[in-house]
Amino acid sequence: MALAYWLAYQVRAASPNALYSPELYLGLAQFSGLSTLLVFAASGLYRAPGYQSRFDEVAKVVIGITIAFTIVVAGLFFFREVSFSRFVLLYAWLAAIAAVATGRLLLQQANRNLRRSGFGVQKVLIVGTGATAHALLQLLKENPQWGLQQAGLVCEDGTSEEAAVVTRLANLGSYLKANEVAEVWFAKADYSQQQLLELVQVATSARQVRIRMVPGILEYITARMQVDVLGGTALLTLRDTPLRSWHNRFWKRLFDAALAALGLFCCLPLFAVVALAIGLTSRGPVLYKQERVGRDGSVFWIYKFRTMKVDAESQGHGWTTKEDPRRTRVGSFLRRTSLDELPQLWNVLKGEMSLVGPRPERPYYVERFSQDIPKYIDRHLVKTGMTGWAQIHGLRGDTSIAKRVKYDLYYIENWSLLLDIRIILSTVWQILLNRTDAY
Repeated sequence: MALAYWLAYQVRAASPNALYSPELYLGLAQFSGLSTLLVFAASGLYRAPGYQSRFDEVAKVVIGITIAFTIVVAGLFFFREVSFSRFVLLYAWLAAIAAVATGRLLLQQANRNLRRSGFGVQKVLIVGTGATAHALLQLLKENPQWGLQQAGLVCEDGTSEEAAVVTRLANLGSYLKANEVAEVWFAKADYSQQQLLELVQVATSARQVRIRMVPGILEYITARMQVDVLGGTALLTLRDTPLRSWHNRFWKRLFDAALAALGLFCCLPLFAVVALAIGLTSRGPVLYKQERVGRDGSVFWIYKFRTMKVDAESQGHGWTTKEDPRRTRVGSFLRRTSLDELPQLWNVLKGEMSLVGPRPERPYYVERFSQDIPKYIDRHLVKTGMTGWAQIHGLRGDTSIAKRVKYDLYYIENWSLLLDIRIILSTVWQILLNRTDAY
């Protein structure tokens, strides 16, 4: 980061009549570096190398540095008495992306070369002999850079002539004690819950191995899980979702507050135009507020630009339909472009909502859906959002609630700042292409 600012400063200082204090930008470089470190840490970019492609690595770096610089720019609003060159910030952002991405790609390639040469390779034992197990074997053979080498397959208690089979299920414990195995993958989907628990106990009692299970085996568990060994007994523990952690909530809140403040400031002229259009074309207030249910069942007032006639609610509860006669002329445009949602930036700034999360519903619907749809109430483990994983997949308005819950729970269980950025960018892209399916 220091190198990026130094290069940016040199480029800008070389222009005629440029008078910039190097000490000033040294302090800015330190602030940007700290922001980048914290964002990368919160986004998981300092974890052990995974199995992602070079493209994914660069994409994560671009998003992470962009978030960090957004925080820096938002912070500069509080230092109006000091003038910073916008060109230096732009050059530094580009230079930081180039430098950090190049460095990480070189490290990734060095790590892959070490893995291919056999350094740090760990053996994987796969339980099962079906199509899934063989697909995993092939995957490991084709990707030596992962540092995972197949130890073989474990068959049922019968006999098998397959060359890849190294032991039977009944001998799993003794095989693990006699061989250096780092991970055991369960690739058979028809084990009962009790069978799985017993097999995990056998494996973890024989050796401290990492247990992995192919999706579909644990359909009775929707949350992520971890294996713990207590007094020689293996326990499958449902892991807390990422936003149960206070530091993840802190970074999400900081990100929300910074972007919401910036968004409100930048959108003030647009707010004035929309308010004028609403006032000139229909009677009634410019803003519309309604009770919604947020995190942990808390009730708050959500704000929107009014898109319907004043007496629209007199007909009772109901979803907005495609040709809804209750909408005003301006309201149809606002809904189609999602501009009616912009006042919710105030809800985000107040901490009642997040930029990204499950969409909030009225108390009436929450009570009704909680009784009819399994795990619906789990949506309220996190703050509700202006947009969400379900919305960018076309699930908004009068669509399947059960499907929405499925997507919302996926978001809750897999949250990261990078996922939030992806959802925000996808939302903006869909709005620009008029693909929001909003009405």
